Amino acid sequence: MNRLYPSLCLIVAAALLLAACTRPEPVAAASEGDCHLIAVSSTGWHANLYLPAGAFPEDGAMRTAFPGARWFSVGWGDEAAYVTGVNPLNSIAAIAWPTPSVVHVAALSRDPREAYVSEYRDVALSGEGLTTLIRALEAELVLDEAGAPVFVAEGLDPRGSAFFTGHSRYHAFQTCNVWTAVRLREAGLDVGWTGGHLLPSSLLNRLGRTAPSRCPPSGEEAR
Repeated sequence: MNRLYPSLCLIVAAALLLAACTRPEPVAAASEGDCHLIAVSSTGWHANLYLPAGAFPEDGAMRTAFPGARWFSVGWGDEAAYVTGVNPLNSIAAIAWPTPSVVHVAALSRDPREAYVSEYRDVALSGEGLTTLIRALEAELVLDEAGAPVFVAEGLDPRGSAFFTGHSRYHAFQTCNVWTAVRLREAGLDVGWTGGHLLPSSLLNRLGRTAPSRCPPSGEEAR
């Protein structure tokens, strides 16, 4: 164990350094005439993304699964803990080694900020940023031979939701909120060090300081 400990420390340090040095391709920020509002919420443990269903491709996996949705609430996390609830056994397993993940998708007929009582932040993205984010969410879903997302279990919202199999693995350096922070960084937002967002409150506080919460006014509105 004494010999193993320094090696583990080096592995942890290398992983953290790699995460800090990795930078996504630049994405345009929201601007006048090119601005789309989404929201990021906190359930206490998970950060969820709220996006208009119309922004997703009509033949994509999410709209295929929920064709009548007007909004999607999307979250990601460890399969065992997210589906059945957190307990000591699955908590230790999720941190000790990579575990399977799921994507939680809730389909809503109205704005989630009206449907759910939770803390949230409005976030403005450019068209490029929104497309980047949606592509990442769609790409995370494992599809079956028919092109539909692989169903795992009924979701947390009885009005229409499901857990689907995710491609990524959950582990100590990719927890649910870190994964969400990375997706937002890829979409062009300043989320700081993604590895520091162990709780959703950290991510929401950062977005509150650095992300635009509304679209820039048009020339006429500004005057």
